[in-house]
Amino acid sequence: MNLHHKRISAVVLSTAVLMLLCIAVLNAVCPLPKIYKDGPSTVVTSNDGRILRSFGNAKGVHRYQTAVSNVSPFYITALLDYEDRYFYYHPGINIFSLLRAGYQWAINGKIISGGSTITMQVARLIEPHPRTILGKLRQIWRAVQLEWYFSKNEILTMYLNLAPFGGNIEGVEAAARHLFSKPAKSLNKNEAALLVVLPQKPSAYRPDRHPTLAKKMRNKVLRRLNARRILSTQETNLLTDEDIFLAQPSGKALAPLLSRLLKHQFPEHHVIQTTIDYDLQLRLTKLLSRTADKLPPKTSAAALVINNKQGNVLAYQGAIDFFDADRFGHVDMVRAIRSPGSTLKPFIYGLGFDQGVIHTESLLSDIPTSFGDYKPQNLNRRFIGAVSASTALKKSLNVPAIQVLNSITPEAFDTRLKEANIHLRHKKSNLSVGLGGTGTSLWELAKMYRSLAATGNVSDLHVIPSSTEQATRPLLSEQSSWMVFSILSSISAPDRIIPSTRRKIAWKTGTSYGYRDFWSIGVSPDYTVAVWVGRPDATPLIGFLGATLAAPVMFDIFDLLPRDTHNLRMPDGVEKTRICWPGGRAFSATAPSLCQTQKYAYTIRGITPPTLQSSGYFVTTDSLPDLLREWQRQQQIVTAHDNAPSKLAIIGIRTGQHYFQDQITSISLSTNQHSQPVKWYVNYAPIHNATFDINKYLGETAVTACIKDTCVTETVYIH
Repeated sequence: MNLHHKRISAVVLSTAVLMLLCIAVLNAVCPLPKIYKDGPSTVVTSNDGRILRSFGNAKGVHRYQTAVSNVSPFYITALLDYEDRYFYYHPGINIFSLLRAGYQWAINGKIISGGSTITMQVARLIEPHPRTILGKLRQIWRAVQLEWYFSKNEILTMYLNLAPFGGNIEGVEAAARHLFSKPAKSLNKNEAALLVVLPQKPSAYRPDRHPTLAKKMRNKVLRRLNARRILSTQETNLLTDEDIFLAQPSGKALAPLLSRLLKHQFPEHHVIQTTIDYDLQLRLTKLLSRTADKLPPKTSAAALVINNKQGNVLAYQGAIDFFDADRFGHVDMVRAIRSPGSTLKPFIYGLGFDQGVIHTESLLSDIPTSFGDYKPQNLNRRFIGAVSASTALKKSLNVPAIQVLNSITPEAFDTRLKEANIHLRHKKSNLSVGLGGTGTSLWELAKMYRSLAATGNVSDLHVIPSSTEQATRPLLSEQSSWMVFSILSSISAPDRIIPSTRRKIAWKTGTSYGYRDFWSIGVSPDYTVAVWVGRPDATPLIGFLGATLAAPVMFDIFDLLPRDTHNLRMPDGVEKTRICWPGGRAFSATAPSLCQTQKYAYTIRGITPPTLQSSGYFVTTDSLPDLLREWQRQQQIVTAHDNAPSKLAIIGIRTGQHYFQDQITSISLSTNQHSQPVKWYVNYAPIHNATFDINKYLGETAVTACIKDTCVTETVYIH
């Protein structure tokens, strides 16, 4: 190499080194600003992508981080073709576009076309500048920096997240959610074309304010794509004829307390999709809003709706009105720890069935009883004496429930709950837990009651979709859970308008000590509905009950749900066994002289334990427990157990009940007088067997049983 060439090489090398040094100095003096300086925002959506609640970032801007792979491919194609066809080939600056834009500006005295690449647009978005020569130079420098530090896909991602779409909406994901109630990945071609052009003039092209101009600009994008042969002429004509269809905003956040909770639980997630059914949540919100006018002042309410099969939460209302400070709307009563009242009783009886302590018709003693230093009372301060387990549960009697809990022991009950991942809040297991002397939440109760429709197994509830199979833990056996469901589903609903969709609902109410919490939880084969009513500050509401405050709301919520698609089948191992009172044992194992009253009980594998003493021990003879017999003698209560005839009564049917032909076809008839022949009549016409055929009657229907000259009639209603 000659001296001349060496000098040229040295000059070129020196110039390159000097330029790199200048760039390094300039980069150090004027570094890139932070790309997302105010942070992202968060949106919580329903299971179909509609917005439940949106949280702005530090500046109140709604921007939900996304990636190129999570955006409609057609939108990406249209964006690059319309804004920057050579995006993947230039170094951040398209010199030909800049020269063309500069020439048009010089000739016309105004901007005719933009010369900015997508990289340059990102540069302007992260650092706004005035529309001057100096500002443009600064924008070019920032574009060079971006290309130096980031890949093309990273720069494109920045544009997708920073592009303005009007008002406080930034980024294509936020625009898609707010304008069309769908993720950016699901945009159709017309929606994508509109979002391509909208950032050019976000205020002027807003489709909600200027639909005609927005449609014109959208069609400009579509025709450009047609000219590039990305769209066919036929498809373009069809698309350009369509009007712009925007999602109707709800005007109010739905499930706001759940959204707040999820934002706190998942701070790194900016689009949080839930299992919530948007339409159901909206109807539930409106229902509770109407309910507010019927409740005492400053009273709130909370509700959960669960899909039993998957354990998905379909609706979540943590307060009656999030914006009502008088009702403590900011307090999430779905998660609040409160006294459960009587809502644990079904699981006490269920564990009693599993342990072989009782069957469904075991005789229990509803009498004043002391269990050590604990002396429970019924809510009405009255006692009824001898009562079956099923009746005691349906009437929610306190003493019989504690009698069973005392027999199975509070420690065993507590252990079973913990093994099923149900954790009550109390220091030590004791009998008072059975009547609400503990703490739990509406969430935990819904999880427990759902097990009655899930063969006795407990699994976690979900508000975030899960593709993995959830672990289950047994709370009750399949047999005892069905027996509890059968008992609770035979309780008549409170007086109310007959619903359009009839379903079998096992339900239980609860009222906490001091009238501070009112509960109602119901389970159908497909759904669980849990309701709490009360004051979050624990102020008593004297004179109310779970049955009067919470139960009507629960049944109204069931009316919002679709028809159940399946029934719960009686499992293997459950047997209908003829038993004797007062001994409680099977008819086949009892001497006829000691079988004063016969009943049919559901048992597990035919096991028929003898009657319990109040102390928890079994009665050793087929007779009334000593304390019960003495109390009934003092009260002058004469029953069949004292060898006196009891009053004729029809079993299982009572005046005022409603039956629906699409739910039940026939009923087996029986009375409490098992040893006497009975003549049956329906609407005072004799029938020749003890079967009440529902399908043959409509409207008010009289069912009559006669033994000799004694008759009793119950009037029911058939629909």
